[in-house]
Amino acid sequence: MALPLAVGLGGHSAFASDSLPGDGIAPPANVNIGMFYNLFTDASGIGAAHGGSYGKNTHISMDIVVGRYIRTFDIDGILSGVQFYVPYVGFLGGQEAGIANIPGPYVPALGGQLPAYGAGRANLSHNGGFGQPYFGVFSYVLDHPKAGTYGVIAPWIAPPLASFNRSANLNPGENTWTYELELGFRTVLWGTPTTQNLAVELWSESYMFGANGQSAYVSPEVSANNIPAIYSTYNYLSGGAIPDTNPLQASRVVPASFHEQPSQEFRIYLPYEFAPSMGAFIAPGLFQSFGGKQTFNLQGGGTLDSGNRTNETQLRLIGATFLSPRLQLMAIGEYDLASHGGPLNRNIEIRLATFF
Repeated sequence: MALPLAVGLGGHSAFASDSLPGDGIAPPANVNIGMFYNLFTDASGIGAAHGGSYGKNTHISMDIVVGRYIRTFDIDGILSGVQFYVPYVGFLGGQEAGIANIPGPYVPALGGQLPAYGAGRANLSHNGGFGQPYFGVFSYVLDHPKAGTYGVIAPWIAPPLASFNRSANLNPGENTWTYELELGFRTVLWGTPTTQNLAVELWSESYMFGANGQSAYVSPEVSANNIPAIYSTYNYLSGGAIPDTNPLQASRVVPASFHEQPSQEFRIYLPYEFAPSMGAFIAPGLFQSFGGKQTFNLQGGGTLDSGNRTNETQLRLIGATFLSPRLQLMAIGEYDLASHGGPLNRNIEIRLATFF
C-alpha cells in the first residue's frame, strides 16, 4: 500500500527576500547594514493542494536564524548596493503531518474498495542545517525622500549549496538553482516623511527554479489514529498483506529528480509612523503567493506530484523602532489564513538591523 504523501517546507520562509515594511525606504549611500533575524514557526495543519481541507494532528516546528549583510553605494546618482543572505534551520522536536483520511486498499478478492482507515499522521524525517545562500544587487530607480516615494529593483540568485539529505522528508531547501526578481514601491499617503504619516508599501517577488537531479521522492512512515476493527479480519484473510497495526506504511525513498514550477509572491503593508524622531511605526500587512507546484521524475520512469504548492494567504502585523541612531528593532507576527499544498503556519519573528 503506497500513500501519495510527501511534505516539504514550501512557502516563502525558504526564499531569500521576505520584504518587510521600511525596506522600501532608500538607505544612505556608502553604508554597511548588518541584519539578524530569528523566526519561530509552528504549523498545526497541512492544507490539501485543492480545496479547503486540512490534515490535523500536525506538528512542523522550526527555529530559523538568518544573517544578512548589505553594502550601499552610488552609481551615477542612483542608490545601489549588494547584499548577501544565509539562513540556518533547526527543527524543534519530532515532526508530524496530519492526514485527514487514509484510504483503504482496493482488493478485488475482498469485494473491491475496503473502508478507509480514517484520520492519521505521517512521521516526518528531518534534516536541519544551512539553507541556500542568496546573493543580490539592487537599485532604487525612484528616490524622492521629500515626498516619501521610492521604487527598487533587486534581482537575487541562490546556488544549490544547502544542507540537503535526499532521504529526509524535511530539508532547509530543495537545493536547486533559484532565481528571483524583487520589485518594491513605497509612497506616503497621508502626512509627510518627517511628521506622523501613513504610507503604503508594495512588494512583488517572482521565482524560477532549476532542477535537483540528486533528489528523491520520500514517502513517510504513516500511522492511523484508530484502525477499524474490521481490518483484523482483512489481515487474516489476506495472509497478513493488509496491515491491521501501525505503521500502515513504512518510509520509502525512491531516487528522483526534483522540479518546481515558477511561483509569485505579493506583499502589501500600511505602515503608520507615529513617532518619526524614533522611526517608530506599526504596520498591518497581507501576504499572498501562487504557483510553485513540485513534482518528482522517478529514475525508473514516471512523474509524481508531491502535493506541495506555494499557495498561501497570510495576515501580518509588524512593529519597529530605532533603539539608537544605528540600531533598529522589529517584531513580526504572521498568521496563515489559508495554505494549499503546504503547512498552515503561525510565526513570530525578531529582526535587528545595525548601520555602520
